[in-house]
Amino acid sequence: MTQWTQLGPRERELLAVLRRTDAPLTARDLLDAIGSHGDDVAYTTVKRTVDRLVEKGFVERESERYRGGTRHRYRFDVEAARERLVPEFADELRTVLGEPAIERLARTVRTERDGGDEADATTQQ
Repeated sequence: MTQWTQLGPRERELLAVLRRTDAPLTARDLLDAIGSHGDDVAYTTVKRTVDRLVEKGFVERESERYRGGTRHRYRFDVEAARERLVPEFADELRTVLGEPAIERLARTVRTERDGGDEADATTQQ
């Protein structure tokens, strides 16, 4: 099982929020972002979840001085996560569904990236 499939829904949600921003976010920023979607969650849940993502190596944590104390900002390193997860995901997919699944996934990704041209060519053959 890959690290990605071992992530819970809240962890994936926070990673998605972090991925969509260029600047590192505080736990409060993350809470506000998921709260804007109508999700009722406590600050402590967000803080604990994002700290767990740091422990798992998906998120980097930076400390900064704030109001006489310290607060943390979090950043998702997408490239590092891709380098770790894509090979694991491909191996898991190959083990479970075989080499044709890898080939189909690659075709699907190319098709979506290229705007559907390959799918049209494949169906015409």
